[in-house]
Amino acid sequence: MANQHLSLEEFKTLFPGRCKSEDQWQREYRSFQAVFEHLDAMTVPDLPRVQKAEIFQRSWQAGRRSCLRVWPALFRQPVVTFAAGIVLGCTLMLAVLHARPAWPQPPRWNQHGSVVLPTAAEPTLTIEQTRYTQVYKGKIVQRLYPQIENPRIVVEKAEESSPAQRVLYGTLDDGKVDVVWNL
Repeated sequence: MANQHLSLEEFKTLFPGRCKSEDQWQREYRSFQAVFEHLDAMTVPDLPRVQKAEIFQRSWQAGRRSCLRVWPALFRQPVVTFAAGIVLGCTLMLAVLHARPAWPQPPRWNQHGSVVLPTAAEPTLTIEQTRYTQVYKGKIVQRLYPQIENPRIVVEKAEESSPAQRVLYGTLDDGKVDVVWNL
């Protein structure tokens, strides 16, 4: 037996409990090897081109079908499903919560036939800055403190090296009560 496919120990591990004595193991092993020697000695005839093409086409179509099965199996993985859920959720939140920009209005005409220019909208945040003081006001500050009328945040320093102090100024009750709040 010049062409051994398996050793006797490997044969015993593949078929445990099949034989009771060492003599039976040897006989089974020899018959097993004889079958493989006979198969190695056989010649296989060459297939015609038409059959080769048919085999290739069947295997190609089976491979394409298996690729289509990969995508649903991929989305059954918990990690992929979780990541896809996070991405989809963030995208939906951005779409819902993101303020859409105002579309430009068409020009309006007055009674004299000239174009009426639109007035400039109030800026979202204005910053007035002096040497040691910064004053923040606008729509953003009004959104942060909706209960206070005309809110403005003042950040001031006594000197360049001193820490900044933030103070909120505004009014309540139609300007009757002044608000000064250290932030």
